[in-house]
Amino acid sequence: MTTTNDKTVLAKDLLEAVVGVLGPQRPGCRATHAKGVNLTGTFTATPRARELTRAAHMQGDPVPVLVRFSDGNPNPEQPDASQDDPRGMAVSFHLPDGSATDLVCQNWPVFPAGTPEDFLALLRAQADGPEATERFLADRPDIAESAGQLASVGDPPLSWATMRFNSMVAFKLVNADGDAQFVRFTLVPEAGSHSLPEAERATADRDYLMTGILDELPVRYRVTAQLAADGDQTTDSSKAWPTDREWADLGTIEITGRDTERERDGDILVMDPMRLTDGIEPSDDPILHIRPYVYAESVRRRTGAEPPAHLR
Repeated sequence: MTTTNDKTVLAKDLLEAVVGVLGPQRPGCRATHAKGVNLTGTFTATPRARELTRAAHMQGDPVPVLVRFSDGNPNPEQPDASQDDPRGMAVSFHLPDGSATDLVCQNWPVFPAGTPEDFLALLRAQADGPEATERFLADRPDIAESAGQLASVGDPPLSWATMRFNSMVAFKLVNADGDAQFVRFTLVPEAGSHSLPEAERATADRDYLMTGILDELPVRYRVTAQLAADGDQTTDSSKAWPTDREWADLGTIEITGRDTERERDGDILVMDPMRLTDGIEPSDDPILHIRPYVYAESVRRRTGAEPPAHLR
């Protein structure tokens, strides 16, 4: 059985491997996704959402949200138009009882590896250089297949309003009758998916994503869920589900302004996909379960303090 201490050690190893590939964690910054913009808005669920889950924010009444868009690189000065940067959209839903639940997504369609240990092995091969990476992928065609899918989404978006984001990992929705349904979430931009034209990337403003979104508000995203069928695996986020699976429209995130409260005066903001609420349960995907430990270690490194209580 994997213990908490095992996961803490693995999280440290993963962060060391990440900085070995992407570059060092900058003082006061996240280990990855260091550069971002925080925004506020509301989420309003559809009737279909209430059929699938009893979660408080899925019952139809608007709830406040905090949204963070981010570039994946650990360098906060990284140009927004960088190629093959794993970008993120994280949403914290503020519930009527004062608690919160988070949805953390990236533009990757799948995760590069099915377990934290395999991801660590991939990172270490990448740190050793292109030849070592080629040998590793040749020995692991399953990881090579997943990594190949990431190349198709490496172009920078035209704006934060024009990129799809995926949870990759599965969650279990439970409704008021106790019926359960495994899903994977996708955040779909109302404006459609559009990349920055290749001819504009070299001359694009370094912060065009971070500043441009403020001029586009309000921006809307649909929260959608791909529904697993009987027999679909729910523990390996490196493998996509068949494309013919049903999709459900769960509601709309409307982003309306810039956040002016979080990440000031020592405030620590962490969006954690394991911070769930009644009606949404985690799957057994090990990538999902290691993430709070990685976030906790990142917080310790960037602040020198203990992480927020839900990460301890």
